[in-house]
Amino acid sequence: MDIIWLSANKFGYELLKETLKIKDANVKAIITLSRKSNTVMYDGIESKKWHDFGIEVIETYDLNKIKEKIKKTSPDLIIMCGWRQIIGKEILSIPKKGFIGFHPSLLPKGRGPAPIINSILEGFKESGVTMYYVSEGLDDGDIIGQEKFVINENDHAGNVYEKVIEAGKKLIAKNIPLLLEGKAKRKPQNNRKATYFKKLILENNEINLDESLENIHRKIRALSKPYRGAYIKKYGKKLIIWRAEMEK
Repeated sequence: MDIIWLSANKFGYELLKETLKIKDANVKAIITLSRKSNTVMYDGIESKKWHDFGIEVIETYDLNKIKEKIKKTSPDLIIMCGWRQIIGKEILSIPKKGFIGFHPSLLPKGRGPAPIINSILEGFKESGVTMYYVSEGLDDGDIIGQEKFVINENDHAGNVYEKVIEAGKKLIAKNIPLLLEGKAKRKPQNNRKATYFKKLILENNEINLDESLENIHRKIRALSKPYRGAYIKKYGKKLIIWRAEMEK
């Protein structure tokens, strides 16, 4: 089965390595962001690493601008892991077997932006990764599979990110062979149970010292690496706090 891999971050890079272990998963091309793109990827992967796979790499600043090139590749599947641009309807309809995506929450809970950051900010004790068919809606496509994990009280963003990667690898190993055989599950989401994460302004990470210690702790954890870090500002200078623990 011919696959186009669509990614611009570490999550997609690690899942591609897992996919390439699977027999008959023929990744014909990798599409990633070019330097001209205005899309910010805090966990981005440098272009050279994609080229190291020895697979054709297509770099673009806007996926919707290269739809004709994608059509010529004639993929059975497009798999998206880590892409922050809106996908047009025409591109979603190109792959014959479907357009597959991954979302770091247990859909339909946690649709929308910045799922790792928002999961920590909202105090989730459990989260996971959902593998699903991408649709025109917001993370509302049919579910192929899910993998759960625990978010501990002192897990920072980097810790949760690693759990996301491991959950994604499990989904790849289990479900790509089923997709190749035409046996993958397809479960519609229950829209009545859907919840949505709020859009964050990630350039404004200042800590409000009037908030509770619990909220400050969550903000430090949520915005730590690979993100830009929460900070205290005084006399025009910033003190970035990358890690913190609550003392009981």
